Amino acid sequence: MRLWRSLDLVLTAAVALVVGVLGMLDLAGSSVLAGATLATLGVLAAGSVTARFQMHGLADLTRSLAEPPSADRLLTTSTSGLDVDLTHAWEIGLIGVTLNRTVRNHAVELRDCVRRGGTVRIAVIDPRGDVLDEAARRSTAPGTAEIFAHRLQPTLDLAAALAALPGPGRAEVRLLDFVPAIGLLAVDVHQPHGRLHVDIYSHTSGGREPALALAPGRDHTWYQHFQAEFDQIWAAGRPVFVSAGQFH
Repeated sequence: MRLWRSLDLVLTAAVALVVGVLGMLDLAGSSVLAGATLATLGVLAAGSVTARFQMHGLADLTRSLAEPPSADRLLTTSTSGLDVDLTHAWEIGLIGVTLNRTVRNHAVELRDCVRRGGTVRIAVIDPRGDVLDEAARRSTAPGTAEIFAHRLQPTLDLAAALAALPGPGRAEVRLLDFVPAIGLLAVDVHQPHGRLHVDIYSHTSGGREPALALAPGRDHTWYQHFQAEFDQIWAAGRPVFVSAGQFH
């Protein structure tokens, strides 16, 4: 412990020793001894007040640490994966409604992943069927199913191009007959350096959407949760053979 943090105790001990010696040797009058005693009590009182303030500060700090962190610290604004580095990824998984912006942001990295022998998995809603109407209703804009069909087209075109690439890697595509509540970007999720990015879909179109970035070591519980969500959604999708022109 640093000496300055116990200065009140050191001063008290020194004054008490001096007062005791003076009293024993009868070298000081009663008024001097009384004054020294009062000074000692004053130092003790000051130390007690300081300790009380420190205890209050520690209690406030403990309460602040026990409270849940602010959502503004945990959630960020979704960038549709734009801030995620896929340069060296070997396993990339994408799940979403149309993934229009996400695949556009990472078209080059997805191709490079397949060419170097990696795996790309993409799951989006089925461009044919009632799920388009469900997506429109969920966005509180019923009757706009054709908008979602239009947004799906570039994603499916890219998926076809990925599947046609030569090389040791592979691209897999599945179609969902339901609208996922979240978007997921999974990067090497089975590795210690894996990452999971979760987009929490809103019911409005075109506005900001909250996103959550997870790492396996730091966020073990929720990382495992959303990894299981990815696996479950993927298992529920319908595998499709992707070839150029299939979705035209």
